[in-house]
Amino acid sequence: MKLKVIFDKEKANESYHCGWGVSFLINDKILFDTGENAKYLLENFKALSIDISAIEKIIISNNFWDHRGGLWQVLAANKSVEIFGCLDFSSDYEDKLQPYNFKAVCESEVIAKNIYTTGCLESRHKEIQIQEQALLIETEKGISIICGCAHSGILTFIDKAKDIVGESKIYSVIGGFHLMDSDNRSIRYILDEIKKRGVEKIGPSHCTGIEAIDILKQAYKDDFIDIMVGKEIEL
Repeated sequence: MKLKVIFDKEKANESYHCGWGVSFLINDKILFDTGENAKYLLENFKALSIDISAIEKIIISNNFWDHRGGLWQVLAANKSVEIFGCLDFSSDYEDKLQPYNFKAVCESEVIAKNIYTTGCLESRHKEIQIQEQALLIETEKGISIICGCAHSGILTFIDKAKDIVGESKIYSVIGGFHLMDSDNRSIRYILDEIKKRGVEKIGPSHCTGIEAIDILKQAYKDDFIDIMVGKEIEL
């Protein structure tokens, strides 16, 4: 399967816009998050020759602005798309979602063939109670975990994935790891635990933080994936 980086804080070249939040497109059909800025998102779609009308499903990882910023503009261009969000998202936007094909997510469920959600995990961020889901993609290489922010902890999402898929190998973990406020000792502990869980490749972005990204890059070397707008990754 192919994953295209539609939005993140780094970009492959000046043809694209970058900013806060993430957006990934799997096989041109499944959109995970919509970044912070609708205008930038739509212009990145155009620069990447992405047909919005071909998108079949959208997964919103969590209810923060930097993960749903471009959602309504995508829906304006594609009213038939199916949307998957956590219960706190659906309760906040119940009226606005009425015209669309929205499904509230609680537990893990199939999104498409070999693609499924972790279900929504509870966590707190800056005294706010939130729910968050990640996407699991199964290929011959193993399971790839796509995260928005991992507020519940990146290890929690890896463990959740292992609970869902059993003994399958974790091929890659991509997205926000939410380590930007973590100290060096905590980052290195998490790195060790990620390694113990057998994660083969890693692609931290968004809220992972500069120090954490540097530490993970040094540790993973050739198995480190640089995440930047415009890049296509084979999973």
